[in-house]
Amino acid sequence: MKTKLLSLCLIILLLGPLGCATLSETSDRYRSAVGAIENNQPYFAVVYLKSFLKDDPQSIYAPAATFALGEYYFDNSDYFNALTTLSDFIHRYPKDKGAVFAKLIIYKIITGFKKEEDAGDQESELIKEIRKELFSQPLFLIFYDKKLPRPYKSLFKNSYLVYDYVDKMKVFRNDKIFLELSP
Repeated sequence: MKTKLLSLCLIILLLGPLGCATLSETSDRYRSAVGAIENNQPYFAVVYLKSFLKDDPQSIYAPAATFALGEYYFDNSDYFNALTTLSDFIHRYPKDKGAVFAKLIIYKIITGFKKEEDAGDQESELIKEIRKELFSQPLFLIFYDKKLPRPYKSLFKNSYLVYDYVDKMKVFRNDKIFLELSP
C-alpha cells in the first residue's frame, strides 16, 4: 500500500509541472501583477502586466491583462494609451466578456472630448458601431422592462454592470453611474 501511494506521489510530482502552464516564468509575472494590485501598487502591476503580455500574448490570462492595462490608462487620464490598448483588446479578443466594457470605455473617452455630432468621421463610425452593437441585441424582458444585468470584474477590482431598459442603457462602475445611453 505504501509503495503504491509513494509511486502515485512520485508520478504526480514528475508529471504535474509538465502539464501546468502556471509554473512558467511569464505566469509568475502575471501572479506578481495580481499581487501588486492586491497590495495597492498599481505601477508595479502595470510593469508586470506589460512584461507578461510581451512574453506570452497567447496566454489565457492575456485578455484580462490587456483590459486591465487599458483600464489603468483610462483611470490615469492617459486617453491615447487607453484607446490604443482597449482597441487592441477588442480586436484580439472580440468574444471576451470584457469586450463590451472596453467599447463603453472607448465611447466614454470619445464623447468626453466631443459631442457626438462634432466627432470626426472615424470617431463617428466607431460611435455608430458601438451603439449599433449595444442596441441591436434582442430584448428579453424580465420584469419592469429590465433585463438581467451583464457583469464584469476587472483585475483592478473594478466591477461593471450594464442594465438594459427599453429606452436606455445604464452602465455602472463600482456601483456608481458610469455611462447612460439612449438609442
